[in-house]
Amino acid sequence: MLQKIKSFLSQGNRAQWCVFILFAFTIFIKGVLFHWNCFHSVLIASLWHTPAEFFRFWGGKLVPALFLASFVFLSKKNWWTIIANFIIDIWLIANMFYYKANSLFLSYETMKMADNMSGFWSSLYSYLGWDIYIFLVLSLVYILCFLPLKNIINHRSAIKFFSFFLFSIFLSVFDNICYAKVMNKWENTNEAIAQVHSQMLAAERFTNYYPFGHVVYYAVGESCVDYNAWSYTYVKDYSILSYFPATFIFNWLRPAGEIIPLSEADIQIIEPFFSQKQDSICPNSNLIFILFESMESWPLEEVCGYHFMPNLTALLNDPHVLYCDKLKSQVKHGNSADGQMIDATGLLPISNGAVCRLYADNKFAGYAECYPNAAIVNPAPGSWGQSKVTFGYQFKELIEPQRGEHWEDLELMKQMINYADTTENPFCVLGITVSSHVPFAYGSNHPKYTIDGMPLIMSAYLNCLHFTDSCIGELFHAVQTNEKLKDNTTIVISGDHTIFRSVNEEFDVFAQKNGINMQTTKTYTPLIIYSPNISKNMQVTDTCYQMDIYPTIMHLIGCEDYYWKGFGVNLMDSIARHNRPISEQEAYELSDKLIRSNYFAQ
Repeated sequence: MLQKIKSFLSQGNRAQWCVFILFAFTIFIKGVLFHWNCFHSVLIASLWHTPAEFFRFWGGKLVPALFLASFVFLSKKNWWTIIANFIIDIWLIANMFYYKANSLFLSYETMKMADNMSGFWSSLYSYLGWDIYIFLVLSLVYILCFLPLKNIINHRSAIKFFSFFLFSIFLSVFDNICYAKVMNKWENTNEAIAQVHSQMLAAERFTNYYPFGHVVYYAVGESCVDYNAWSYTYVKDYSILSYFPATFIFNWLRPAGEIIPLSEADIQIIEPFFSQKQDSICPNSNLIFILFESMESWPLEEVCGYHFMPNLTALLNDPHVLYCDKLKSQVKHGNSADGQMIDATGLLPISNGAVCRLYADNKFAGYAECYPNAAIVNPAPGSWGQSKVTFGYQFKELIEPQRGEHWEDLELMKQMINYADTTENPFCVLGITVSSHVPFAYGSNHPKYTIDGMPLIMSAYLNCLHFTDSCIGELFHAVQTNEKLKDNTTIVISGDHTIFRSVNEEFDVFAQKNGINMQTTKTYTPLIIYSPNISKNMQVTDTCYQMDIYPTIMHLIGCEDYYWKGFGVNLMDSIARHNRPISEQEAYELSDKLIRSNYFAQ
């Protein structure tokens, strides 16, 4: 039987056709499975009610598969298809990991920032699942099917190659026509795009065609359609394989890291947020800022009968505390690095890329400039561009372990306590916790709570918060029992960003069943400020923003006369909270311009 099959395949170059079909089918299935794992839809029904969307979706999966598989006809030895399969697996799996962690796909800027994961590679392990392994399984199946064919492919066929190469180009053109019609309809009905169109010059709209899809880039001055929304929409419309070249094309149109001077019109717009710079401003309070890795608000409440953060929960009702439980995370591509920048400077992240990578040499304004002694305690050397941005944010000292070592949060708090105890007043110190970073495996010697039915990652997360909470308790006790510090030290605790930002039905079902006030599609990070300058407990229940932390701190340390006011509002002022001078989107756009122009260095 095997001999008959081999004889049949060896006739008329049938084996080569088998490799072509097998390779194309494998890539196609991987693209469909990736889409299903991310979006849980395959748009089959759209064939009847919206055919353009049906062909756009399936064309985005089929065209890359045919395009790549057509090269089978140009080679006698097709071992390269195995290598190509594993390269595709790496790309798909990397995007699955990133999507699970950040609800985004890998962009050009994200790929350039891969070294920022230094010390945190283990955080990826928590996202391993069948949906990750399935791609490798398909590659192994491909190899098993390919092996019997490899020795009976006897000649190349340029005609077949050009036939399928041109056929995939034809499908792409047809697909692009469908896409253009849908985009035109979307542009005419989307208010944000319509507003962009009303301001746009012809030269500010770039369109690129290439074999796998259609790229449109909008720009008005230095602002553009949100990159995250663009990538999400593109992958839904096309294929993750199409997205790979698109990320590079998109960024070739956008030179990154350039210093772009402000126009006269921009300067007039930002003037209300600045005042005359003074030679010296002296804070009336020391400042200790704890940037709590991945802290969300809901664990501060009782969870399944447990208080996982008893120290912080007890602090919420202190008469010297301001507590905001609905602080919207405003980080973008830089995640933790963006959170640090917002808290230290009051600026929001740039529209594309991360400041710690592209503009680490810039100068920024912030509360650290007001202090004669200011330090950042970084437990993970080599991460977040810390060696540069620390001084760009006007801190005078960077305290971190030796390269290759890392501090858990207990050691971090000891370093902060030591700095506070040995440094002359006034001082400020910002500490970055890491023990609650995924994969939530820190504090291994700390007691763990186990709750029946709770998802394992959720349980590990809460136990890490419990560990970090105990460490913060040590710091708070040290401050309160120190005569030098207890009456003139402001302590700020806030999360750098949320963590469960993508839809996780398992979490939501468990939360709803057990009365937990969480929703993975709408989570907040809390803000807790303890200050001797707060005379009455304040519970802010409005939805606020990370950019509000900076002006609130400047008010509490008596530095409201500092020349940079920030785009947020003082959360202690209820009138200001309900009468914001600009919207969040306007704040993003102005921050982008201030950073890209290196405005504070002038």
